[in-house]
Amino acid sequence: MRADIFCKVIDNFGDLGVCWRLARQLHHEHAVDITLWVDDLHSFARMAPVLDPLRDEQWLDGIRVRWWHSGSAVSVPGDLVIEGFGCPLPHWYMQAMAAMPRQPVWLNLEYLSAEDWVESCHGLPSTHPLTGLTQYFWFPGFTPKTGGLLREADLLTRRDRFQADASLQSEFWSRIGVPDALSFESRSSLFAYETPTIAGWLQGLAEASGSALVLVPAGRALAEVVRWAGVEAPGPGDRIQRGQVTVVVLPFLSHDDYDLLLWACDVNVVRGEDSFVRAQWAGRPLLWHIYPQEDGAHWAKLEAFIGLVAPRVTMPAPWAEAMRAWNRGEAMPSFWAGVEADRPGFALPAWAWSDYLAAQTDLVTSVMRFYASQVE
Repeated sequence: MRADIFCKVIDNFGDLGVCWRLARQLHHEHAVDITLWVDDLHSFARMAPVLDPLRDEQWLDGIRVRWWHSGSAVSVPGDLVIEGFGCPLPHWYMQAMAAMPRQPVWLNLEYLSAEDWVESCHGLPSTHPLTGLTQYFWFPGFTPKTGGLLREADLLTRRDRFQADASLQSEFWSRIGVPDALSFESRSSLFAYETPTIAGWLQGLAEASGSALVLVPAGRALAEVVRWAGVEAPGPGDRIQRGQVTVVVLPFLSHDDYDLLLWACDVNVVRGEDSFVRAQWAGRPLLWHIYPQEDGAHWAKLEAFIGLVAPRVTMPAPWAEAMRAWNRGEAMPSFWAGVEADRPGFALPAWAWSDYLAAQTDLVTSVMRFYASQVE
């Protein structure tokens, strides 16, 4: 079985991150021959440094990676075709699909949402007006009536082993340049968009009684850290210390190392979609900085997620308001004080939420079952 995945790089690697995880899981767990078409290989090379952004075609982790540009061409499309987040398939590819004796199974992988309408729209077909080809809308989600979430078969086993083994954690921290991480009383990761909330949070940690470590991958949130600290822009490995808080700038991490970072921290601030999902698998308290939309549509998505979690696990009261406050750019001292005063009270519900999601079929398994139902 062959599959083609098309991805346009948008919003600082988020879409590419999802498509790359999808490609890897389809190949490694289901032996699918994958071609991943990407329009920006330079961005991809930051995520996978061994990739050569100047080559039109190459192999990476068993997956054929091709540069998607106006001169691209293909003779035979895949049996399964996935367009990432509604990026329109090129005309030449659709012509090749239409010429095949049996139409490929064509999925439009949509953005993740917890809104109610997702369940009724997931899996709906749509006929292309020019080619007559049928496309199916694939909505990831948090309930059994959606397309599920990306979750590798051994992900939670690896997480549990890592979180239970201090030596594995120590090796990880040393490898990414933070050998003293376990000496701090708390560890938090920060991968967010720009917001003044970051400065208030860091100042609160600086004035707290216990030592705190904040890990910031190079990116948009780092600008807020720099403004708060009043320093020159730091690079990977640099540290900023103010009072009780130490901020360490991390290099761009691989997918596997980013998972380890989430597993190793007590609290994770995440953004967008890919890091948001991976933080839920970490089983740690999280704050989601949702991608802001000009029409304010992101607020309905945020409230839908909060509303989905609330009846299924008992999150402490400050958590929901903290999510709202972070996205409004407001201070939220009660949340951080609550985390410090009652870590199990925040950690256990996060673990329970991860277990709730893990009881559902993962996205890739769902895709493969759907594919099988279409080609029987």
